[in-house]
Amino acid sequence: MDDRHVDADVVVVGGGPAGAAAAISCAKRNLRVILLERDVSGRERPGETLHPGAEPLLAQLGVADRLPAVAGTRHAGIWTSWGGPAKFEPFGADADGPWSGFQAWRADFDALLLARARELRVDVRQPAVVTGMLQGGGVTTSSGSIAARMVVDATGRSRWLGRLLGLRSPARSPPLIVRFGYARGSCPARDAAPAIVGDSTGWTWTAHVKPSVYQWTRLCFDETTGADWMPEEFRGLTPLAKARGADVTWRMAEQTAGPGWFMVGDAAATLDPTSSHGVLKALMSGMMAAHLTAAIVEGKSPAEETATAYHHWLAGWFEADVERLTAFYRKLGAAGF
Repeated sequence: MDDRHVDADVVVVGGGPAGAAAAISCAKRNLRVILLERDVSGRERPGETLHPGAEPLLAQLGVADRLPAVAGTRHAGIWTSWGGPAKFEPFGADADGPWSGFQAWRADFDALLLARARELRVDVRQPAVVTGMLQGGGVTTSSGSIAARMVVDATGRSRWLGRLLGLRSPARSPPLIVRFGYARGSCPARDAAPAIVGDSTGWTWTAHVKPSVYQWTRLCFDETTGADWMPEEFRGLTPLAKARGADVTWRMAEQTAGPGWFMVGDAAATLDPTSSHGVLKALMSGMMAAHLTAAIVEGKSPAEETATAYHHWLAGWFEADVERLTAFYRKLGAAGF
């Protein structure tokens, strides 16, 4: 470990699941961590369904027993319909019974993870705006500089560090924009499990996310969803706000780690929600980056080789998903894949 003065061993930029997982995992390894989040409170995100595979990871982070506080509903699978009759696809089961996914209100879920980080003495600063990289390691912010041995970019699709370093994140799919919104009321058909319905024109996701609140996400391949669009099954519900949009074009940074830095979550690689496991992958990449960061800071692993290994790990995951999704959309008859 180098002996220069630093304000923290690690600076994490971004307080979503990937950033919080990285901060918590670093703190559990006795590293000094500062986490910078530009927003005062959590923001809405499309698709709050968490795969059952996230639960063991959340247990490692120390929050699995707190999930009931943020999980609105639990379900054993998802209803799917791709140009044909709907069918129920269970997540799976083991000796203890069926696996259950859960719906989490993302603002509450993110706040839960940040609260856990604070318990482990992570210095969480919000709002905090990062303005650049610090010569020698660390970041510059609107309120001063922070010297650190490692920087973790968890800024999501804004890809703060990649843009700063001039790293390309080329599109690997046609442009994909989802619109999403929330509505209040009652839709019994969605209370038991979420549903995704699609054909060659696009797909629609609907889910019950917390008492009397439902969420929808719509992706069109060949048309623009109108500002007042809502799924047929939600037409009797009351919209909570105007629908919003998000760019979910498939991308991966040409380099996701280097000496002194890592990218995690959507900052490193983005796929559209049909890839599933988005939050799961955010947690896993954050935890992996933390594990490797600790090895580097403690002098147990060479920085360049470790960064290369991390990138290859992420790239293997991303390429497998791209191949699977491309085949799926081609079979569906979507143009451009």
